Amino acid sequence: MNEGKARELVERGEKAAALMRNEILEEAFTSLETEFIQAWKQSSVDDSQNRERLYMLCQNLSAVKGYIENVVSSGKLAKSQLDELHNRVKFEKRK
Repeated sequence: MNEGKARELVERGEKAAALMRNEILEEAFTSLETEFIQAWKQSSVDDSQNRERLYMLCQNLSAVKGYIENVVSSGKLAKSQLDELHNRVKFEKRK
């Protein structure tokens, strides 16, 4: 990976981490998941179509959260690679 791409991934990771720290977004994930699960629990036995829809909503919510978490992880990995590259360059200059 080149340095420019790594810096881009680091920046995206930092933005995603800020999203995950945002109390409104965190509240939205928790509230929606709770709402979907509660609706599923209260659904009638005969309402399999609604339960399937609620299941998919939970899965989609989880997928969005997982995507943001993956961007954070990719950013951390890119940061580590950049740090390693910079340390290697510093070491080479000392020689």
